[in-house]
Amino acid sequence: MADQPAAPLSTQSLLAVFGGWKGLLDSSVPATVFVLARFLTSLNGAIVAAVVAGLLVVALRSVRGEPLQQAFSGFFGLVLAVVIARSTGSGKGFFLPGILITAGSGLAFLVSLLAGRPAIALALAAIDPRYKVWREYEPLRRACVLATAVWSASFFIRAAVATTVLLTVGDRDRDNLVVLIVINAVKWPLIIGSALLTVALVKRAEVPEPEPEPERA
Repeated sequence: MADQPAAPLSTQSLLAVFGGWKGLLDSSVPATVFVLARFLTSLNGAIVAAVVAGLLVVALRSVRGEPLQQAFSGFFGLVLAVVIARSTGSGKGFFLPGILITAGSGLAFLVSLLAGRPAIALALAAIDPRYKVWREYEPLRRACVLATAVWSASFFIRAAVATTVLLTVGDRDRDNLVVLIVINAVKWPLIIGSALLTVALVKRAEVPEPEPEPERA
């Protein structure tokens, strides 16, 4: 029998390539716990609370049978954050790895554009094989190039805003809370906006359905 057609592209299916909504939310848990714990305990106590939260995220994803790759990657970033915060004695150091990862993501998307292999095109091909025609089908190629440029810009904007706030505020409990609020206030609208724009651009490209393969006798 012929394969069933893939579901239409959606914001949810696109973000699933990057870990999905649950993965994005899980990645924000340790930082949130760290900032809130600083109101109740010392820097070391907040670090312990964040590590415990990170381990719980990994454990819950394992129990639910969800992919652990992103969880382990997030925990590795958490370990780096803990090392920097502990070595500098500053809560602000906890946010540095996340900023660097965000900036690195923007750079990776930019490099993919310069290399002629837009990251969004590769992501779409992973979602649905019919998007593998992005090289030959010009409307889709243009949509992928524009969408990748938008994602790259969004990563750089997030990193720039977070860096600016980090350099501006102090290291008191409420200052760390300000950093967390600003990072999330910029992060979520840009992620949602970039995803919505990507879906709109791809749908506008009107990628033709692949020819069905003839059934074998």
